Amino acid sequence: MNTDSERYPSFRWIVLATAWLAMVGVGWILFLTPSLAYVLVPDLDLTPTQLTLIFTAPIMMAAIFSIPGGALGDRYGIKPMVSIAVMLAGLSTLARYWVSGFGEMFALSCILGIGLGIVGPNLPKLVAVWFPPREAGIASGIYVTAFMVGTGIGLVTGPYFGRWTSAFLYAGAVTTALAVVWLLFGRSVPKGVKITIPLIGDCIKVASRSKNIWLLSLTLFMFNGAFLGLSGNLPEALSGIRNISPKEAGAMTSLLTFAGIPGAILIPVMSDKVGFRKPFIFAGVIIGAICLYFTWQLAPGPAAYILIIIGGFVFGCVGPLCFTFPIEWREIGQEYVGGASGVVTALSNAGGFLIPLLLITPIMTARTSASYNTGFLTITLLFGVVALVIILLTETGAKKRSAV
Repeated sequence: MNTDSERYPSFRWIVLATAWLAMVGVGWILFLTPSLAYVLVPDLDLTPTQLTLIFTAPIMMAAIFSIPGGALGDRYGIKPMVSIAVMLAGLSTLARYWVSGFGEMFALSCILGIGLGIVGPNLPKLVAVWFPPREAGIASGIYVTAFMVGTGIGLVTGPYFGRWTSAFLYAGAVTTALAVVWLLFGRSVPKGVKITIPLIGDCIKVASRSKNIWLLSLTLFMFNGAFLGLSGNLPEALSGIRNISPKEAGAMTSLLTFAGIPGAILIPVMSDKVGFRKPFIFAGVIIGAICLYFTWQLAPGPAAYILIIIGGFVFGCVGPLCFTFPIEWREIGQEYVGGASGVVTALSNAGGFLIPLLLITPIMTARTSASYNTGFLTITLLFGVVALVIILLTETGAKKRSAV
């Protein structure tokens, strides 16, 4: 971290807050689809596979565009890339108001995914450029909570709009406005601070040579796929099998992300204080997986609400702590963190697209109690594999750095 950035303690939080608002809008848009499934399916005559494709298309496109998006951020700066990304998300969602079938909805979901792919890897770059190492954990936690807040809003608000056209119209308008806010207040680097601008090819080359980057990518490939398989199917499963109203099912599922908000801040702060990263991620994945499996088994009783809150809280640390690693690994550094995060984000999003589509949806396609049981058990086992891969990562906490 360039210590010159520490001369701007107030403004760096303003920049982070502006990026936070923009990411809330993107998360809101993405997770409107599961909460609107009960009206989208009959209105557009969608099959289960088509609904899954509309929901996961942004993740697929993000997998494709994360690597160039991160490399372009390293080359041209955070501000222009995030501006383009959030504007694409907002305008493509506004356009959904006029669609009449699967093809148009799928195409606009793909455009949303381009924006998602560009913005994702540039946020770790923002933390690396603007924040000192002692604040990397909490800064990463804060920007990750933006997507959680957006996700929770999307899961809760969909049924309250009445019509899916109105939901996408309002979400698109708000997100487009937030893109304008970022244009006004966002910055690529602190004023007066110079950073090395690498070639785009070098950004990707450095990342591809790191064993840690590939292990982290595998970790988030499985975690993101399992998480989206869970959150994308739980509302419909609760409504169809547990006889919970769509509004309550969406609200209950949203606890998974709302509970993750304090976890995404408090657990990274503890990690910064204790000086280790890996034990917190490992414990969070194991505890969260167990809690969320039994959430489904015990729903809709009060125990299910308690378990989903606990699971969401401990899962909250996974994203911010995982994306703190590239900032702190010595082979990556400040100059190449955008490209490295692009590689990680690309494979993370690939998991978010492929695992729900090719593994979880086929298991749950019958929409019976038995098929949902098998699907949620498969998701739990995937989280267990994630925990095993985390053990192989190189620790970067303060105690490890001081020892080196």
